[in-house]
Amino acid sequence: MTTLFKNTNMIKRLIIKDWELMKKGIAGYMAAGIVTIGIMGMATEITFNVGAILMITLLIVIGARSAVESIVNEKKDQTMPFILSLPISPQHYALAKLLSNLVLYIVPWLILVLGMLAVIISTPIYNGVIPLVVLVSVYILAAYCCYLATALLTYSEGFTIAVMIVTNLLINAFIIGIMRMPEINQTFKAATASWNSTSLTILAAELGFTCVILVLTAYLQQRKTNFL
Repeated sequence: MTTLFKNTNMIKRLIIKDWELMKKGIAGYMAAGIVTIGIMGMATEITFNVGAILMITLLIVIGARSAVESIVNEKKDQTMPFILSLPISPQHYALAKLLSNLVLYIVPWLILVLGMLAVIISTPIYNGVIPLVVLVSVYILAAYCCYLATALLTYSEGFTIAVMIVTNLLINAFIIGIMRMPEINQTFKAATASWNSTSLTILAAELGFTCVILVLTAYLQQRKTNFL
């Protein structure tokens, strides 16, 4: 029980350490997000589309920096001797990195997504675009979990960047694909958000995929016997 308590305390300290390293960058990204939401709030078709593109880019950049800087670069910067000196097991260290990165990404992701939805609801923008905004945002979250898992399991900058490139390229195909679906396309100009079986199925698939990635990552991490 004492060992568990010490490891739990160390996990918290590692999470706080990652937060201290990333907080200035996150604050900058959040400021950029507020500006982007303001652009979307001008409520014209051009400003909304420009704002949406900027927001997609911003959400991707936040995730990329979190995964690379707090995981991959930690190994590149030769911090392993310090990590090895900590009174914590490889399994609990891996758990701390998973939890800290999820918190560092999901919190700003959630704030920015809720900000976009608030703008849509409170301005003349058609509320029918809400399902599209949510589906694309959750896709970005799922993509982040993919390269987070790659970074945590391989500590390889090359593999992590490769997964980032693939998932970011696929986002264009994903957006075009769902926009061409009649069940979604025909509701864009609706006065209210229209969640039908198609959009709900896609959302459920995204969330299910994200959960599988995270559970599988946690399982594989717990099988590690060293910090490498």
